[in-house]
Amino acid sequence: MGNSQIVRVALTLGVGSVGAFLFSILALPLPWLLGALIATVVASLAGAPVEIRPGLRRYLVCILGVILGGTFSPEVLVRAGEWLPTLAAAVGYLVLVTLVAQFYCRLVMKMDGVTAIFTGMPGGLSEMVILGEEQGADVRALTLTHAVRVASVLLVIPFFLTYGFGLEGQTPPLPEETWNRKDLLILGVTAVAGYFGGKAVRLPAHALTGPMLLSAVVHLSGLVVNDPPPLASLIIQLVMGSALGARFFGFSIARVGKIMILAVGLGLTMMTVTLFSAALMSTLTGLPFEALVIALSPGGFAEMTLAALSMNIDPAFVATHHGLRLLIIVFITPIVLSFWLKRRRQI
Repeated sequence: MGNSQIVRVALTLGVGSVGAFLFSILALPLPWLLGALIATVVASLAGAPVEIRPGLRRYLVCILGVILGGTFSPEVLVRAGEWLPTLAAAVGYLVLVTLVAQFYCRLVMKMDGVTAIFTGMPGGLSEMVILGEEQGADVRALTLTHAVRVASVLLVIPFFLTYGFGLEGQTPPLPEETWNRKDLLILGVTAVAGYFGGKAVRLPAHALTGPMLLSAVVHLSGLVVNDPPPLASLIIQLVMGSALGARFFGFSIARVGKIMILAVGLGLTMMTVTLFSAALMSTLTGLPFEALVIALSPGGFAEMTLAALSMNIDPAFVATHHGLRLLIIVFITPIVLSFWLKRRRQI
């Protein structure tokens, strides 16, 4: 990393830290994540040279995967049976929210069919852009719309749950024992092996899911029993929020303002479907509405599981549901789409 890149990263984290501090002073939800996000979005659209290199974000995502893997305990495996109804219902929700988003993208945003397909899927930005580019989608519109959608979901849902359900008072207790040197060594190996192993077997979002799966095995086996230090989560929130906000650098408000406004509308439309679906699932299963909202929210895997961790909502429950959706989108959807696109070209 050159000196100019170091300066840009330092500026980005500095701006994010200011936003986090202001959110903390104002007692707003998720200050380290949302404060950093809003501050860097403002700086990005103002033309400030903010940037978080993909490599740095990838390292943080690996650490997040290790932390999330630690939430899977033997007790979680016992409770997994309780989640089968909502996991099955989540597949139906995925189909419904995707169809609704398709209509919005075609009718309101006037996108072509291919771009609308990949824009309307509630997958992560990176995965959808890669898959969409392979099929000839409008990458610029796809990138901007997904970035705005993820940002709007990440902003609206925590505020809704905080002020609607009082989650701001649910501060998790400080762990009695945190990672020691032995734990750090084991988890360091776990992160590296999970990253490269996940990449080798082509796991979706391998930088997150590979370390998370291996970390779950390590914690379930009892090799590591201590909790991560609270500072680790705060640093991850700061960098992740700053990285998402920095994605708007280079976009002119005047040039893409219309797309951004319509993209916010897309995010709100998808969240409306999410809230109704979560309410119905909660009524039928008795599971907490707040947890279902986070588990179904059409935000990024890493961002929403981090929000769950920060708001003291069962991160294992959320990660399992988002993981299922990611598997379906990344592995199954391209097969179906390739068949559909081939048939359409033959007509």
